[in-house]
Amino acid sequence: MNKHTLLLAPCALLLSACIQKEAEGTECDIESVSLHLDRPADVFYHDYDTLQTIISTDTEITFTTRSYAEVGMLPVTLCVTPGAAIFHLTESGPEPFRNGSALDFAEGKVHKFRIVSQDKVWSREYSISVLHDKPSEGNLFIDFEEFELDASGKYYVWKGPDVFTDGQWKNGNPGFKISKSSAMPMDYPSTPAIGQGPDGSACLKLETRDTGPFGKMVNMRIASGSMFNGIFDVGNALKDALKATQFGSPFTHKPVQFRVWLRTEQGEAFLNRNGEPEPGVVDEPDAYVVLYRNEDAQGNKIQLDGNDVLSSPSIVALGRLPHHYNADGTDQLSDSPIHGLTNEWQEVVIPVEYKAEIDPEVLANKGYSLIIGFASSWQGAYFRGSIGNKLFIDNIRLLCED
Repeated sequence: MNKHTLLLAPCALLLSACIQKEAEGTECDIESVSLHLDRPADVFYHDYDTLQTIISTDTEITFTTRSYAEVGMLPVTLCVTPGAAIFHLTESGPEPFRNGSALDFAEGKVHKFRIVSQDKVWSREYSISVLHDKPSEGNLFIDFEEFELDASGKYYVWKGPDVFTDGQWKNGNPGFKISKSSAMPMDYPSTPAIGQGPDGSACLKLETRDTGPFGKMVNMRIASGSMFNGIFDVGNALKDALKATQFGSPFTHKPVQFRVWLRTEQGEAFLNRNGEPEPGVVDEPDAYVVLYRNEDAQGNKIQLDGNDVLSSPSIVALGRLPHHYNADGTDQLSDSPIHGLTNEWQEVVIPVEYKAEIDPEVLANKGYSLIIGFASSWQGAYFRGSIGNKLFIDNIRLLCED
């Protein structure tokens, strides 16, 4: 089987699944995009970089090539929802698009598409571009000065460093919107704290919140404040919250130390998944940095999610705020936290410990991904924690080996 067939196979499988699931003809989404190259590794870091699965909230699709790669005409295949029509938006107007047609992506050209539902009532526009990678500095300094309300005006979003996926921090705010649509922006789990940073600037506040009657109905009674780099697929948040939270962005440097200013405020009683208090347990915040191998021996993409973000065998390095653990390595709930955080600001220094040797060639070719993550409740992914537990964060420094 040639590479072209391999790249198109996921689209065919997705399309088959959609046909069985949706029959109304009202959907107008791009589900995946693939580019055809005979030798993908000459242009991209990995063969799988030529295929992107598109989550429901994304409309701007960007492929990233090696910095020196020549980009020109590339055949494009769009997998869309069943019955939907694809139109390429050109200067002369919308034109029906035939999958496999080559488009010119030289010099950062952006191609726009309109997807029209089978019943012709709904439509949605997307843009696709192919951009050269930008070399990144090893050491990162990150604060939380750049934030704004999202397009709906319901919750805040934050700009992150360019090395992050789409240059943005991710969090669970979009999922909280589903459970508590009446909440005001400052009532969400992840919010800015104006003038409350250690230097008087804006910082980030993460707070564990009650998800209300809807959260109780679906047995997701709390929402931990969170912040991480990666992807949050809000379309699957209720179906599988752990799987919907996908962590990491390709990184070409070796982290050695994680420094961050933190302070915390204790919340109410610790609640289990059923919303019942657990005596003798104090809720704890979380902060961690992870480096993991993002490709297996067969060249398949590895993307950590909420199930294995801190336990995957693909992890090569980990630095984390101290916690208690059981003898088998599982989390131990405790009434005496050892992280040392208080309600006073302090700079916390977390060493990055390596479990395996780094391959310099693999590192240079973006074969490892970096995760920086925070949570107001370290068991929040399992919907356990204390309502009102707060973690304030500012002035992150990730130091890398020269």
